[in-house]
Amino acid sequence: MTLLLTGSAPTKPRFSFEVFPARTGAAALALGHCVQHLSAAGPDFISVTYGANGAHRDGSVDLLRYLRNYTDALPMAHLTTVREDRAAIKAVIHSMMDAGVHDFLALRGDPPRGMDESDASVAGSLSSVELIELINEVRGERPALTSVGRIAVAAYPNGHPLSRSRREDIDWLIAKQEAGAQLAITQLFFHADEYLGFVAEAQQAGVTLPILPGLMPVSTLGQLRKVASLAGRPAPADLLAAMEKAGGYAPELGVAYTVAVAQEILQGGAPSVHLYTFNRHEYVLEVLRELDLLTPIAFI
Repeated sequence: MTLLLTGSAPTKPRFSFEVFPARTGAAALALGHCVQHLSAAGPDFISVTYGANGAHRDGSVDLLRYLRNYTDALPMAHLTTVREDRAAIKAVIHSMMDAGVHDFLALRGDPPRGMDESDASVAGSLSSVELIELINEVRGERPALTSVGRIAVAAYPNGHPLSRSRREDIDWLIAKQEAGAQLAITQLFFHADEYLGFVAEAQQAGVTLPILPGLMPVSTLGQLRKVASLAGRPAPADLLAAMEKAGGYAPELGVAYTVAVAQEILQGGAPSVHLYTFNRHEYVLEVLRELDLLTPIAFI
């Protein structure tokens, strides 16, 4: 299956990364080392997660500021709205822009642990479309030279947990595009056809923004099971069996599987790959080496 490429994607595929804030001092030191290596690879951007209800907010802002001031990477800030009011979200957007961060991944986000959609404070949260509109509203309140940036959104090849159909997922993506989103990043998936099929249907329905495939080279059995939970699909039986046979730790298996999927989706027309790092640079950089997407400077 070959996709119809849209936008002004470069001829050679590009890549980007996701990291999350450290929760201990030791983890922060390791993360600093990690993002320096990721930055040296020359990604389009490095996105930083932001927990539900502002969990780890200070850590997110600190990491975004570190990326902005001490690396060459463009930082992209995740924003979530669950159990946050408009005024609080606006204040966060302003604070991130004050720190020099102008690219955002607009998400409604998951409910905090122990809560679900039956809770009124969760059900009443702003949608991702409303968040896009709010980001643009804040940009309108800022000086022109400090309000330029991209808005990314999430896409779900295997369906959002609250979605009733593929068509509903695509309709939401169209609504995000019409609200001002410039690119989408997919939730994790295991098989190339899941991404290629979703993008083909989305383009036929009128989606023109680039849809970046989100991939993660798992290194442990626990990570594989976590990805299966996030993807909403069983882990591939052959990868699961091989990981179990290896004793639960086999990063080379995760790298090889990710490379194979990435090759297929890039050949199918994907403009880029977005790699979930789990705050480890070694495995995602090995994926990029195998895909021949790193320039020589990234090996230094």
